[in-house]
Amino acid sequence: MKFLPLLFLGTSLLSAQQGNRKGHDNMASVVPESEIPPAPVLSVNEALNTFQLPDGFTIEAIASEPMVDTPAALDFDSQGRMWVVELRGYMTDIDGTEEDQPLGRIVVLTDSNKDGKADQRTVFLENIVLPRTLAVLEKGLLYGDQQNLYFVKRDDLKPVGEPEIIDPKYSAGGNVEHKSNGLLHGRDNWIYNAKSSSRYRQFGEKWVKESTAFRGQWGITQDDYGRLYHNTNSQWLSGDQLLPNVLYGNPASKLKTNFSTRLGSNRVYPSRVTPAINRAYIAKENGYPSNTLDPETHKLINCTAACGPLIYRGTNFPDHMKGWAFACESAAFLVKAIEITEKNGKLSGSHPFEKSEFLTSTDERFRPVNLFNAPDGSIYLVDMYHGIIQHKTYMTTYLRKQTLSRNLDKPGLGKGRIYRIRHTGKDLAEIPDFSHADSETLARAFLNPNGWHRDMAQRVLVERGDTSAAPFLRKLIPFEENHLAQIHAMWALEGLGLLSAPDLVPLLASENPKVATSAAYASLSLLHGERAKLIPALTALPNSPEILPYKARALASIKSPEALQAVAFILENFGDQSFVKQAAIAGMADTAAMFAANHPPKDKKIMEAIDQTIAGIQEEIAPETYLSGEHLASFKRGEQLYIGRAACFGCHGGDGTGLPNLGPTLDASDWVTGSEERLTKVLLHGLSGPININGKRFVPQAFMPGLAQNPTLSNADLADVLTYIRSAWSNRAPQVTEATLARIREETKNRSGQVYTQEDFK
Repeated sequence: MKFLPLLFLGTSLLSAQQGNRKGHDNMASVVPESEIPPAPVLSVNEALNTFQLPDGFTIEAIASEPMVDTPAALDFDSQGRMWVVELRGYMTDIDGTEEDQPLGRIVVLTDSNKDGKADQRTVFLENIVLPRTLAVLEKGLLYGDQQNLYFVKRDDLKPVGEPEIIDPKYSAGGNVEHKSNGLLHGRDNWIYNAKSSSRYRQFGEKWVKESTAFRGQWGITQDDYGRLYHNTNSQWLSGDQLLPNVLYGNPASKLKTNFSTRLGSNRVYPSRVTPAINRAYIAKENGYPSNTLDPETHKLINCTAACGPLIYRGTNFPDHMKGWAFACESAAFLVKAIEITEKNGKLSGSHPFEKSEFLTSTDERFRPVNLFNAPDGSIYLVDMYHGIIQHKTYMTTYLRKQTLSRNLDKPGLGKGRIYRIRHTGKDLAEIPDFSHADSETLARAFLNPNGWHRDMAQRVLVERGDTSAAPFLRKLIPFEENHLAQIHAMWALEGLGLLSAPDLVPLLASENPKVATSAAYASLSLLHGERAKLIPALTALPNSPEILPYKARALASIKSPEALQAVAFILENFGDQSFVKQAAIAGMADTAAMFAANHPPKDKKIMEAIDQTIAGIQEEIAPETYLSGEHLASFKRGEQLYIGRAACFGCHGGDGTGLPNLGPTLDASDWVTGSEERLTKVLLHGLSGPININGKRFVPQAFMPGLAQNPTLSNADLADVLTYIRSAWSNRAPQVTEATLARIREETKNRSGQVYTQEDFK
């Protein structure tokens, strides 16, 4: 359900050494050759001896080559079988010459004799170009490749008919490192993704796509309540502080906020030297201002290939570790543990193993890319066991030399492992077969402390459309002794289309804030008339920091004087608390005019958002209506470059409004529509923050790299990109010509890779 990490440390460059940066001429290794061990291909038994884990934990192989080949992601079916994505086309040689070949497969691994190891392999689909993610359903399979999202029906382990394209733009544009992935079965019955702002759900035979927050890069996971967690290559973990779409539902409003927060620092502590890091040559001894590797230990300092996050929800680890996060670092051969704590709905993270890691390996070919809660209560770890983890687009001369010197490019195919990490002090859970379980058995599974069992029982009930389960589910609604069972029962009723206001009343009255907030969020799925029956229960919710956003969101969606009066009170008294303002506006898609007429807000931001809502979604204006001739031709070329080779959309979004933790807005930005010379310099040589955009301070988490050193983007290409962003969305600035681009490139050619700051333009 998730994606591999694929180390990202540079700009989009495509040549023999496409990742080289201008000005980075000194790529001398800072790790003495005598300290770099060889990197032979190890057998599974040999590899097991390279792992270090805390006392009480052990790791064991449950599948390895030839049973599995280059695994990248997996999901389980209701019988507990593993469905595995084999990313066989990825970097089969140092130049990635086979990545456009249909080498990928989706296979099913079965433990038929119940000895804890896969012994049967079934190829379900093959001849796929770089498959990256999958989600198993009772009657089919959802999976993504380089471009599309597909659904194919199945009869057990056989596909039925041809795969249907559900979304032809699932992972459009950019290279393999910037593609949507994830396909996580959410608690709210929607399927969520990383590197994406879309979610999906099947209603009968129809698939529906909706907007959601853009999250992460490589991998996505959830906690017991359905909050989502994700990361980027250089940030171990971010957690959503709200349930997925509390702040969504009013597409006309431009009032946005980032509701995810970083959890823990980004330090890493590998157990071996890490010379094969793409920018390991960046060191003070080589004349650079910082160090990628610790100059004393020659080990990576901060994560650079974080991926595959997991919230542990099993039963095998010690009880105090339930709810901890784990994440992979494939370039440093380790798995990080992060302890998550919460106070008043606010999340924070710490590193319980301090200056060591949960799992490390001394094998340079160990490539942990994904982690999963397993049916038996343990964690399954996906190891691509692939010497090359850096895509060719970003590979530097330095890394190429490191790779070839230890033959990490060979073998290009044929290896891969899936491991189980378990604690020896507790038994593993029995793996259930839910495929033929009756409704009562599935409902009772919601009482199980193992999160995998609860999730799978909900999936099976909903996907079957088993309405006979309603009586059993409603018995769990008032069962306050197990609030997780209450939440799952509620969402199962929602997924079956049976959830009603009477079901939610006792949940809204719960003293457990997680139950109350889940119920308020679930109320958004009810028809308006049914939701209106909940006004007294919603109004009676406590005005606590954790509950207020959900209370405001639900009440604001109800066309009722009583409900909107309650919203006005909330905004007047608590509007400055986190997310309350945004949640109220998100709920006003159909009530904004009524609210403004009866409760005109004093807050200018709220009034502006209400005006936008009343005006409605502005239809996209075809560029042909306001552009012509060469300006229009340049715009269209630039649009393709924006989502393609230049890969701008990966940080700034398809709508140009920017992405949390990645890039600022380009739409209606004075940096874009202002001086063409300033913008051209930024595109050529990059920009670091903080900067002021339209008078507001923006602090990016990383600098924007320039594209001047990209040999595949000509002056004409870059001029087209600039023309596109200056004329797209609501922007209406003049065209940037190739001559202008060439002139400014020549005038600034001596910057030697030095990025601009705001001070440079004063």
